[in-house]
Amino acid sequence: MSNNNLINKINKVAKGIGNQRHLLSLRDGMASAMPLIIIGSVFMLISQFPFEPFTLWLQRVGLQSFFNKASDSTFGIIGLVVTFSIAYNLGNYYKINKFAAGLLSLASFILLTPTLATEYGGGFPFRYMGSSGLFVGIIVSLITTEIYRWFEYKNIMIKMPDSVPPSVSKAFSAIIPGFAIISLWIFVSIILFKLDIENIHSLVQSTLGRSLGLLSNTLPGIILVILIQCFFWMFGIHGAQVTGPIIEPLLLQASDMNRVAYLAGQELPNILTYEFLYNFVFTGGAGCLFALAILLFFRSKSEENKMLGKISFPPTCFQVPESILFGYPIIMNLKVVIPFVLAPVTTAIITYYAMDLGFVAKPIGAVIPWTTPPIIAGFLATGGQISGAIIQIITITINTLIYLPFFLRDDKIKLNAEIESQLDNAEEDFSNVDLNNFTF
Repeated sequence: MSNNNLINKINKVAKGIGNQRHLLSLRDGMASAMPLIIIGSVFMLISQFPFEPFTLWLQRVGLQSFFNKASDSTFGIIGLVVTFSIAYNLGNYYKINKFAAGLLSLASFILLTPTLATEYGGGFPFRYMGSSGLFVGIIVSLITTEIYRWFEYKNIMIKMPDSVPPSVSKAFSAIIPGFAIISLWIFVSIILFKLDIENIHSLVQSTLGRSLGLLSNTLPGIILVILIQCFFWMFGIHGAQVTGPIIEPLLLQASDMNRVAYLAGQELPNILTYEFLYNFVFTGGAGCLFALAILLFFRSKSEENKMLGKISFPPTCFQVPESILFGYPIIMNLKVVIPFVLAPVTTAIITYYAMDLGFVAKPIGAVIPWTTPPIIAGFLATGGQISGAIIQIITITINTLIYLPFFLRDDKIKLNAEIESQLDNAEEDFSNVDLNNFTF
């Protein structure tokens, strides 16, 4: 099999995965919750700002409790948001009543979630409305939307006369599939009750969550995720979009556990979180390309690399490395596959053990925007601990050394090619000179 055929097959498989409607809906559903997560993280960082006089002032004037509540109210509903959004996006792909699919998924999620009995009446725990409810929300939204799609495609729904406004007609058309969907989840609840399973969230977490947790709860699992992402990036496929639908709900759950523990003043339970992978490991984006951007900007001798360094360094500081990915290039370039893979794997190992041994503070659960520059991101992700910035300086230095021999070889080849091109042009210009026009 030729290399081109192999590459075409890999691209076909990767695009098939990347364009799968359920994975796309899951990805878009998770993305819809990110504004809430980032907003909640900002309020959390303000309330726990690493400057004691400021936090004492917040406590004294009573603002800290409100900022903490803002953090809880945003993080605390991401399960609901993701449940609705996944169904809405999948319904959009199917060209069905996406709003009805979202509402029915949300109602089904609430139906399956255990309630709390208090002196003020019944209620729902923030825990399952938030990140701990993600797995159930994902399952419920996908199944509910598929059932709704079947009813709509089979045209089993109430039809209203043409004179009825479209909004009213759409509302009535959802009654029959909605009744079937809610009845199904009632039946599931009854079965779980008969089996003495009171909490479907705990059931799913202990089965599906534990199995998938091998990817996010262990260092070998995270390294496997890094390798998969790098593999797809080398063929021009966005690696994070391939692994994101599977790994990101797990990482966000770990981040939220750290957030709750941090606000309660308890030991942070997790090292491997959303911030660990996207802020600490992938500095400068895929392949830790911030290190290569530094070399291009400061060490280039060839004009081609000098120009690329000037163009790529500013955006790569903000985690946007596409100019290097396509301009260096990284994609489809087997000459740089070793540092492209080795840099993030080395970074993950060093950072993990530095946190595990207590040399570096763990991420506090504040999800830092992915465009935050390295070093600043490490400082913020650890709650303003200088160790978070120092470990990023160390890993960026190591990554630069990893890329250095490959960069120097590439820069030398390009420089020699430019010199040869200049000599060829000079010879050509000299050969075109008409010596008869000169008199001696």
